Amino acid sequence: MKDDSYSSVHASLANGGAEVRQLAQHALAVLAADGPGRGDGLGRKLEQLLEAFLSSDEDKRHDMLMRLRQDGVPIGDIIDHILPAVARIMGERWAADQISFAHVTIGTARLQEAVRVLGWHDKTRQRVAETAPVILLIIPKPEHHTLGAFVLADQWRRMGFRVDIAIDQHPRQIADMLRKRRYVMIGITAAGRRTLASARELVDTIRLTAARATPIFVGGAVLDRDIDVLAITGADHVARDAGSALRVCGLVDAGWEAPSLVTNDHAGPRHDRR
Repeated sequence: MKDDSYSSVHASLANGGAEVRQLAQHALAVLAADGPGRGDGLGRKLEQLLEAFLSSDEDKRHDMLMRLRQDGVPIGDIIDHILPAVARIMGERWAADQISFAHVTIGTARLQEAVRVLGWHDKTRQRVAETAPVILLIIPKPEHHTLGAFVLADQWRRMGFRVDIAIDQHPRQIADMLRKRRYVMIGITAAGRRTLASARELVDTIRLTAARATPIFVGGAVLDRDIDVLAITGADHVARDAGSALRVCGLVDAGWEAPSLVTNDHAGPRHDRR
């Protein structure tokens, strides 16, 4: 039987419908910007991408992504706008009970793998200097919404940072990482309220372990809720995108803007978002 959190998730997605449409429109604008006469059938192209990532046919996904690249869509735009739009539409279909939880979980894992593969093919990421500043991005134990974090890490790498991603790590393991490497900024992702207790424990561990004061921020869908995230977690800042995270942590002054960290990728059970 569905618990109360099922209803809260459905309500959350209903309230976010405009945001889903806005991101989809942005993705369509990216697709349309790459040549004249491409406005026709763009909505169908997003639908085809959705079907490709829900399908077990790997060739279908490869062909769709290859077609986008051949059409001149930059890899960064595919990662920043098009794949998150597919994830949001997938989440919306799931909330409407049009696709199953298993479909969403597998589909989101495929989207995440696409981010990794596309990033590998972009040679600019391979030119990041060994001496470049390093950012640590933590996806805490209760958190299953990972696609947005991987997109975020890819954006920072394009800006010349090195990024370590820690998934489902115990605070002791995070402490070990901090003893071995110096980070210029640490981010913690949180989709819902239940992740904040883990975030607090991580913040306390970071404060006790880091050799020097390192700015800590929290990002993710939890920022859309009426919650005092800083008071609960003890973090220094909250940030919704890659650029604002760098700015509030004092790493850049202004300028670069990125898509929202919130992708509603729903790579986890419905009751995980409270």
